[in-house]
Amino acid sequence: MINPETCLKCQRKILGWTIIGNAFLAGLKITSGTIANSSGLVADGFQSLSCVLTSIFIAIGIWFSKRRSDNNFPYGYEKVEFIVSFSAFSILIGIGAFIALSSLLGIFKRDFTRPDIMILPIAVASAFLAYMMSRYNFCAGVKLNSPGMIANGSHAGADLFSSSAVIIGIILSQTGPQFIFCDKLAAFIVGAIIIRDSLGHWSDNLKILLDFIPEDKITRKLSDIVRRVNPGYRLSELKFKRTGNRVWVKAGLFAPQETKVSEYELTVSKAKSLIKKEIPGISEIECFISILNNK
Repeated sequence: MINPETCLKCQRKILGWTIIGNAFLAGLKITSGTIANSSGLVADGFQSLSCVLTSIFIAIGIWFSKRRSDNNFPYGYEKVEFIVSFSAFSILIGIGAFIALSSLLGIFKRDFTRPDIMILPIAVASAFLAYMMSRYNFCAGVKLNSPGMIANGSHAGADLFSSSAVIIGIILSQTGPQFIFCDKLAAFIVGAIIIRDSLGHWSDNLKILLDFIPEDKITRKLSDIVRRVNPGYRLSELKFKRTGNRVWVKAGLFAPQETKVSEYELTVSKAKSLIKKEIPGISEIECFISILNNK
């Protein structure tokens, strides 16, 4: 049995340690990469730095999104987390593009240097720490249904892949002059990973901000529930409003002409209860009735 309070405490701890851990890794990788002439490790350091900024944005977003709804914001503040995540991913796309393009320019100019093999343990250690941060962020994100924490876990996972690319680049660059470009190539791969990872989450957050809902899927499910509750009823109209992870539904029901008020109220009550049970993402349901003309 998952204890929500325990998960919330864990969430705060994970966010704090993720910020501290990535800040330490960013400073270590950028400094070491600069001293050891490793473009890949420097780029990986900026990846860790971007994770710090993202974690801070997400922490702020989560704090705001937990505020209760009020008269000014009747739908609540859940979308703040998505706005913050969207902004963070926009920044990351820019960082990834800068790293990828500058590395690609270095490859075209053949501006290559062989990194010092002594920085290899740093890259290996950073890959392990990225794995641990990814694992714990994903765990908290899934249990709490938090897009921010899941995004944080995804960033840490991207950091793991980028660190792996840097490790391979450092090793290959030591094998001979023909592979000296591998470190710069690793930096390009880091930038490409940041862009690829961020674009998917950027698109997902944009859809939520624009109230995108897979309407056909929900409509079929709602129609099936209404028919099961009372075969004489059917849906006439559906409107959706997305509030973060939750969906508000306004449903119109066609009812036979001879329908009594008590029967309608009972049908609506049963339908609402069943909908909330079978479709957890729906938080509020408003129903109105239309009389079905059988003639």
